[in-house]
Amino acid sequence: MSVDVNGLVDQMVTAGRGLAGGVWAQMQSYAIPELKKIAIQVEAIAENHAQYTLQGAEILFDMQIRAAVSVIVAMTSMTLVMVQNAVNAILDAVKDFINTATGFVLV
Repeated sequence: MSVDVNGLVDQMVTAGRGLAGGVWAQMQSYAIPELKKIAIQVEAIAENHAQYTLQGAEILFDMQIRAAVSVIVAMTSMTLVMVQNAVNAILDAVKDFINTATGFVLV
């Protein structure tokens, strides 16, 4: 399955805008580039899914998520738990797309 990286990022940004408590306003300038990196990782897994085991795909995906959360935490005054919950909510909004595109249940 071909992944429209920009379309996936747009979906994630839309999900982020819906976060309560001003979370998105605090993290958006740092989150958008990190969400794009996540989308690029999804694209790479989707395009090469036959070369990955589920465990390998999960490791690559989780590494990108952790990197994104770390960058957002480092660049904002937000805590790790708050950012992780926000990223999880964003990914939950696009999990069906990601899981279908990669051929694995990553989210």
